[in-house]
Amino acid sequence: MSDKVVRSQEKWHEFLSFLDQHMPSRWIFRGQSSEAWNLRPSAGRKPGYDPLFEERVFRVFKKDARLHTHMPETNDWDWLALGQHFGLPTRLLDWSTNPLVACFFALMDESYDKESAVVYAYPLNEKQIVDPSDAETWPSPFKLKEVGFMLPSSLAPRISNQRGLFSIHPRPDEPWRPKEIEEHKFIIPAEFRYTFQRKLFRMGVDAAHIWANLEGVCGSLRWQYDRRLGISAAGL
Repeated sequence: MSDKVVRSQEKWHEFLSFLDQHMPSRWIFRGQSSEAWNLRPSAGRKPGYDPLFEERVFRVFKKDARLHTHMPETNDWDWLALGQHFGLPTRLLDWSTNPLVACFFALMDESYDKESAVVYAYPLNEKQIVDPSDAETWPSPFKLKEVGFMLPSSLAPRISNQRGLFSIHPRPDEPWRPKEIEEHKFIIPAEFRYTFQRKLFRMGVDAAHIWANLEGVCGSLRWQYDRRLGISAAGL
């Protein structure tokens, strides 16, 4: 067994130990392709962030999205989650209660194969949870004063499959770096990215599971094809 194989196995077991240390239900997870990235929502990543322009884009999204989806009695929290789901620049960041899902997202973009990925664990406090059904306490995602967390309604199957939730950032252009994030993270060195991908695949955590549609099925098979991984007999 080569030295790299031994080291990759050791790193994977370190990751499993990291998961064991963060098993209580209060922990949530986020994976990022590069350790160098800040925790910053897409709405605030480019220079020149303007909160008024962010809200204007959101209003246009709501108007146009009604032509393509049916969401009765939907509030701004759900519209914002739907926009995040489909790539709208928002003040939300995706998290998961499943650390393996977070790991999958940390590794899925192969254009970052030469960078170390990271999985963050954060101890969610009940006081940080936003309840969109309580319109008096939580009237709008654009009136939040501190970072909060939202458990979205089941807007699409993939959100449920990803065990997803969102953090909401009142200042999207400012990196969010609570001390808990720095104390509870796992770095996946670039040289071990592929090993971790294969481990996740063998555990059933792949694009077909994450996206739960034809796009996911094709994404998973494309990954197998590119890596020349065998297809099960059932698929022949």
